[in-house]
Amino acid sequence: MRGHRVFFFEVEPWEERYFRDHLSGIEPTFVLDRLTPHNVHLAEEAEYIACFVYSDLKAHTLEHLPNLKGVATMSVGTNHIDLKAAREREIIVSNVPAYGPNTVAEHAIALLLSLSRQIIPSVERTREGNFDYRGLTGWDLLGKTIGIIGTGKIGAHVARIANGLGLRVVAHDPKPNHELETKFGVEYLSLPQLYHVSDIITLHCPLMGTNEHLIGREQFKQMKRGVVLINTARGGLIETRALLEALEDGIVSQAGIDVLEDEDLLHEEKEFFSPFFQLKDYQTAMADHALMRHPSVIVTPHNAFNSRESLKNILETTVKNLEGMMNSDPVNVVH
Repeated sequence: MRGHRVFFFEVEPWEERYFRDHLSGIEPTFVLDRLTPHNVHLAEEAEYIACFVYSDLKAHTLEHLPNLKGVATMSVGTNHIDLKAAREREIIVSNVPAYGPNTVAEHAIALLLSLSRQIIPSVERTREGNFDYRGLTGWDLLGKTIGIIGTGKIGAHVARIANGLGLRVVAHDPKPNHELETKFGVEYLSLPQLYHVSDIITLHCPLMGTNEHLIGREQFKQMKRGVVLINTARGGLIETRALLEALEDGIVSQAGIDVLEDEDLLHEEKEFFSPFFQLKDYQTAMADHALMRHPSVIVTPHNAFNSRESLKNILETTVKNLEGMMNSDPVNVVH
């Protein structure tokens, strides 16, 4: 009796070993590259697919997967998947709802501290043999106001850490977490109020159709001059060209970014002339490149999730998700 045909994309050798050791009753195929419309023929026999956020599971890819029954994304976010098309095809989609919220929160704070204490230029200077500290003056977090947009699991950890660092913590969330008000003194505000009072703004909300470019030109106009912006959530929450303008105008003094718009294009530039990308995608990709070179910006390569502990949680949950699908008892289903 043949096993379930499961195709794994964006899987490194050590992850492949984990899946082979922990999943039985499958016929696995492992592909190091991401899934795209250009290599979807490799998975045309797939019943189940496991992948990360760079794989393209939009309608133009799904239509070439006639046997597909389920997708296990190794991420919280699902904006790389056409959920409407999946529902119409009765394809189950499961995610990893909480692989390590403290991990992402710690990365956000690491970006903030790197900016406030000029860590990157300090290290670069000393590696060149220059031990002169002039021009490397930083600034203190103590007493500043941090605005957290989204106080789910990750945002709650940011609030905890920020409170411990002596920051005033304000936040915005459609569903306020009142426990954070009691434990860490979080003040919930409207978005315009948060923009107006915050010295630091950090994003911890999902990307949905309703909040793309949550922060754009109009929102930057509402912010305190010299604000520091941190984004470890999703690139599409910030309009990249508007951020570049805000940096040049001095509205934003520094930015720490782990996620960029159109990461697909940046991640796989050999597909730069793909017919599936539009003019606005190329324009945004060029703006992303400008952002990566900006002297007041730190960009990391979507690395906030990447700790030993969270990677272990991701693999464990993905195994459970695949087993649930194959046993007709799916878990962590994205509706």
